[in-house]
Amino acid sequence: MTQRPAAELLEMARSVSPVFSGSRLVAMRELLGRTQGDVAAATGISPSALSQAERGDTTLSAANIVRVASFLEVPPAAFVEQPEPQVALIPQFRHLRRTPKREQRQAKQLVYATAQVAQVLQQSVQFPEPFECDEAVDPDLPIEEAKKKVERAAAQAREALDVPPDDPIGDDVMGLLEAGGITVVRDPDTGEDIDAYSAIVDDLPIIVLYGGDDCVWDRDNYNLAHELGHLVMHRGTQRDPGTRTVEAQAHRFAGAFLGPKKAIRSQLPTDLDWGRYLQLKRTWGLSMAALVRRAKDLNVIDDATYTRAMKQRSSYGWRFKEPGSKDRAVPEPQYLKLAASLSGMSAEQLADRTYLPTRVVERIIGKPLPSLVA
Repeated sequence: MTQRPAAELLEMARSVSPVFSGSRLVAMRELLGRTQGDVAAATGISPSALSQAERGDTTLSAANIVRVASFLEVPPAAFVEQPEPQVALIPQFRHLRRTPKREQRQAKQLVYATAQVAQVLQQSVQFPEPFECDEAVDPDLPIEEAKKKVERAAAQAREALDVPPDDPIGDDVMGLLEAGGITVVRDPDTGEDIDAYSAIVDDLPIIVLYGGDDCVWDRDNYNLAHELGHLVMHRGTQRDPGTRTVEAQAHRFAGAFLGPKKAIRSQLPTDLDWGRYLQLKRTWGLSMAALVRRAKDLNVIDDATYTRAMKQRSSYGWRFKEPGSKDRAVPEPQYLKLAASLSGMSAEQLADRTYLPTRVVERIIGKPLPSLVA
């Protein structure tokens, strides 16, 4: 956020006060992971006054708007009433029970902020149109009843993305999805338990990936394919995310998208030949764990063999990092970063245009592209 003189901020706050939106204050607070208590302690405003302002029962004085805006790293104009975003798919969290409500709310606000940044950039840079593939699957349908529909949805998604039906995608899943008009964000502040989540906001499909230092390419591949499954199959779903049936469908989709049945089934070993699984991992871009799961889904191995495989993985210390997981670079989203570069706008300028904290914009667009210009 550009630094402004105190008098200018106060004047801006006075113009905001008649159209002050409590929901915008909530959104900015949740985006930064702040509580009402945090804001109250930092600004000297009583918790009851903040609560009333957030509910829309009252408004804040101009001076208090400045204090809150300063604490939340946004200009006073960030609290002006705005239309609610159109959400066709609420954020889908895989580990809903392990994801605290506060992190869920922060994640929801991050996808809304991502849509805002993309909309500003689209005024200067032409983005790829989101690919069209809406193969709805009833989110309450158990996987044994839904599996044929899910396999078909994965095949349709490959076709819509111009991927040959039986070819390996390898390790370029992120580039493929970005070229298909899906906005991908790697967020260093996303919790490790979340892994990834997806949403559709104002017709923009968005996937947010965990961005910690321990990321590996094969897990990213699977996470991207899993979230693609939600975008393709569950558009319009307003049920709570993370249900067993919804997640089972997305898991099946990920395996089918990365390893189509006709091409991969005959290549999967009928025993626990880990060397063979490692070879297939390098070809198909699926982790060995995902390949074993795919072998079970396609009845190449039985349930007992699958259970034995999972126990062996644990005993080998492969639950989080398998052999081959560090052999390739972790992919980085490029489209928002490139769009920002082509637009000539810095993160600070984008923050001014979107009324977002600069550090949030930096999370969304990623590190600047390296320059050959001295």
